[in-house]
Amino acid sequence: MSHYFIEDKNLQDEERQLSFSINGKEFFLFTNTGLFSKDKLDTGSRILLETVLTHQKQPNSLLDLGCGMGTLSVVLSSFWNCACTAIDVNPRAVEYTKKNLGPINKQATVLCQDGIETGKFDCIVFNPPIRAGKKVIYSLLNQCKDHCSGNLWIVIRKNHGAQSLVNYLEEIGMEVQRVHREKGYWILKAKRAS
Repeated sequence: MSHYFIEDKNLQDEERQLSFSINGKEFFLFTNTGLFSKDKLDTGSRILLETVLTHQKQPNSLLDLGCGMGTLSVVLSSFWNCACTAIDVNPRAVEYTKKNLGPINKQATVLCQDGIETGKFDCIVFNPPIRAGKKVIYSLLNQCKDHCSGNLWIVIRKNHGAQSLVNYLEEIGMEVQRVHREKGYWILKAKRAS
């Protein structure tokens, strides 16, 4: 079975556009097979975006980790004037993030790589690839800790291990706050413990 966090060269090309509204703004994103939530804005991302836009002041630098088609970086770049970096391991996801983010933020950097290699970011947003497994997610969380100079925002379902993720973040030296919960999703804000 193909997953959105790996490249599958056998996928059919079925490009289309999806639309949604966040905080009164309408968005139109190109999407295709092999991308996370290719048919609609997923509930977790919607709740994460609404929470971040309410509780995070505009940062100087934003990282969208595991960007998929660029949903988080597109929406946040439309509200914030800041440097934006988007990273995904899937080449098709990177292609679509460039296509969707380019018109919104021409200065954005979109990288096809497995995790964060360089840089510090005032704000990191992360909708973890649950099906990739705990080992992959925890490795990415460690990278977030090393590259976050401000807030790390995470959305996770309670029944997908939200409490164990909180415990792990605290074990690696981060202060964690559950800022919001809705429809079984937790929105977590983490930062390096002082």
